[in-house]
Amino acid sequence: MALSTGTVRGSTFRLLWSGQTISVIGDGAAALAVPLLVIHATGSPVLGALAATPRTVAYLLVGFLAGPVVDRVRDPRRVMLVCDLLRFAVFGVLPAAVQAPFGPALVLLLAFAASSAGVFFETALAVAVQTSLRPQDLVTGNARLEMSNQLGLLLGPAVIGTGVAAFGVPSAMWFNAVTFLLSALTLVPMRFDAGTPAGPGARASVRRDMAEGLRYIRGHALVMRLVSLQVVVNLVIAAETLVVFYATHDLHASPTWIGVVLAAAGLGGVGATSVADAAARRFDAGPLIAVSVIGLGGTLLAMGAARDPLFLAAANFLHGGLSVFASVHIRAVRQRVVPARLLGRVTANARTFAFAANPLGAVLFGAIAAGAGGDARWSFLTAAALSVASAATAYRGLAAHRTRPAPDGAPGPAGPEAVPEPRATSE
Repeated sequence: MALSTGTVRGSTFRLLWSGQTISVIGDGAAALAVPLLVIHATGSPVLGALAATPRTVAYLLVGFLAGPVVDRVRDPRRVMLVCDLLRFAVFGVLPAAVQAPFGPALVLLLAFAASSAGVFFETALAVAVQTSLRPQDLVTGNARLEMSNQLGLLLGPAVIGTGVAAFGVPSAMWFNAVTFLLSALTLVPMRFDAGTPAGPGARASVRRDMAEGLRYIRGHALVMRLVSLQVVVNLVIAAETLVVFYATHDLHASPTWIGVVLAAAGLGGVGATSVADAAARRFDAGPLIAVSVIGLGGTLLAMGAARDPLFLAAANFLHGGLSVFASVHIRAVRQRVVPARLLGRVTANARTFAFAANPLGAVLFGAIAAGAGGDARWSFLTAAALSVASAATAYRGLAAHRTRPAPDGAPGPAGPEAVPEPRATSE
């Protein structure tokens, strides 16, 4: 694969960023709109809770399949365009679907379909970023996209809340549909270097494609460490599910303060994207990733030590910032290291493992709190210990790899076409 010479100031990335900004506002809005639609139609808290989980379920259902499909199509724009149009259609019919026979079940099915399209879109987006940016711009590009993602998570629910109040739940769903249509329109003029098409002999079965992606992760020491840390990060941040319980049960926080505490994590994520590029220019990504995950342990300890909502909000601000900071650098390193023909599979596999870890963490930390008589501090302490121990173990291996590109844009030893290295015996 030829190295990309595109920059974050180029028209391709600007279009990509603008379209993704619109798209993630729709994602953030959907996170509130779909559960509201189901609850509005059924009044069932169980169905409402199920409606809030489609993204996690989608990764568990199609995550391993998305990688081979994206890698086979080669042109990420085509995948992203189809996914946006599919999500436009789904959200356009949801208001009518809820009135159909077995309406709530149909809405859940359509929500899972839209989220599955989102899995393919996010996988293709990683390839599009690698294809459109030169190595030294990958951190900047990923940081800008993640800033949009964090803002979307903050603004989307607010927009939908306003729309629901003004027009009702079903009508507000059309806002989601429009965001995905606008995102699709920004993709139309884009052009990516799709690479050399695979020949007939290279068209292995999907199962073999999946196996090749997993084998690459196992055989590449740096990528394996990154995937492992990504899983740990998603496991430990599941302790966040206890923040509302802790704020209510132990700190006796008001609903307003609880909203401040939850919003703090998103604001921390936005702040982290603004410093990620500056940090990458001064320090190597490997130590930055390890130190930020160790820092996550410190923020979890701070959450457990909080004695008032303001302190808890500050800890959650740092927690959200460090988790986003680590994620931005992990994505950029993965895009520099993994060959283009495998990036879809490696990205989708890593995210699927990470999404599987999150609900396991929620169950684990919930059980620890329940076993401690409702004392969530033990859950935060356990999560902190896991975070620090895993990052400290991985630090030496991450620090051994130079992951910053050379000033002229040429890849370092771990560049895009790096040969998979054997795993160290200590792993």
